[in-house]
Amino acid sequence: MKFAVCFTNFGPYHLARLRALAGLLESRGDRLVAYETAGDERTYPWDRWTGPEPFERVVLFPNRTLEELPAGACAEAMTEALDRDQPDAVGVVGYVRPESLAMAGWAKRARRPSVLMSESQAIDRPRSWYKEMIKSRRVNRFDAALVGGPSHRDYLVDLGMPADRIAMGYNAVDNPFYEARADHFRSVSDSRAGMPEKPFFLSVSRFVPEKNLVRLIEAFALYRDRADAGEAWDLVLCGGGPGADEVDEAIKQSNHAASIHRPGFLQADALSRWYAHAGAFALASVSEPWGLVVNEAAAAGLPLLVSERCGSAWTLVPDPEGTIGARFDPLNVDQIADKLTWMASLATKDRLAMGRRARETAALWGPERFARGAVEAWEIAQKTPRRRASLLRKGM
Repeated sequence: MKFAVCFTNFGPYHLARLRALAGLLESRGDRLVAYETAGDERTYPWDRWTGPEPFERVVLFPNRTLEELPAGACAEAMTEALDRDQPDAVGVVGYVRPESLAMAGWAKRARRPSVLMSESQAIDRPRSWYKEMIKSRRVNRFDAALVGGPSHRDYLVDLGMPADRIAMGYNAVDNPFYEARADHFRSVSDSRAGMPEKPFFLSVSRFVPEKNLVRLIEAFALYRDRADAGEAWDLVLCGGGPGADEVDEAIKQSNHAASIHRPGFLQADALSRWYAHAGAFALASVSEPWGLVVNEAAAAGLPLLVSERCGSAWTLVPDPEGTIGARFDPLNVDQIADKLTWMASLATKDRLAMGRRARETAALWGPERFARGAVEAWEIAQKTPRRRASLLRKGM
């Protein structure tokens, strides 16, 4: 059997998932073809890896940037690739991108099982009935689904996908990489060069409004105002994006600019060095379907402070406060400040123990979990496609 999936651009976590899936499929005598829409993407400027892979890699537009591609061209190229390769089943990321819609349409016409890979939650943004109706119709094209966690499953059920057709494990990063690199940097005496001398909170995200960095900075300022100046932590904001000017203004207004640091957008290995030496990780997003940086930080062994609106929060921080870190309301600046204060007040041994538990929890949701979930969803889709199941129900 040949299974096909498509991502817009292969970053480190896409490759980790695809390698794990290819390995599992190979052990079954099956194979994987992975389509990449474009060779470059401005939103996430990852270093490009072009070495050999255990799957067949097909780049639809190898010398183009994703944001410059016309929707019609993406859909046409995907259809042509599927007509050529004739996979036995497809895994489709979302129901918005043109190549995703083309992939779903091809599967329906060719009568091939299709799996929707989704990380949407009901809480992500305000919902309107007519858009939800459109989404429901699109979701009903698929035979099964692979999602990140319970909140994503529940949203698909609301849109009409039966719960028994949904597998979990979609959101995964290269856990062994972040674990190994963080441990390596902790063992190198001069690897903290260029970092704050004080302990620091680390946040990693794009600089856009939904990441809620302004409130995080305001909460950090409250924490610093309350803390003993000699013991107060710093804050490091890794990333970049169109909201950089707003972030810079918030830093200026905080009266703690000297304690807030911006290393910029970092590739995975450079970022691992910051994970290695952070005291704790914080993600304050008001809208975050999952938050893969939480997986990365957990794999690196950091305690976690995560917005309750992040899809990963309820999976990777299962207790509200204590064993791994804490969840918080991202709209409540005082509450965020309280969590920062609480984390910084803990003994080092307690934070290290939280980090170990975070790593153990994240390990359950790594690339191998993605691979098992994808295969589980494909088996559901192949066993009884939804169109056949619908006919059986009508016959009953």
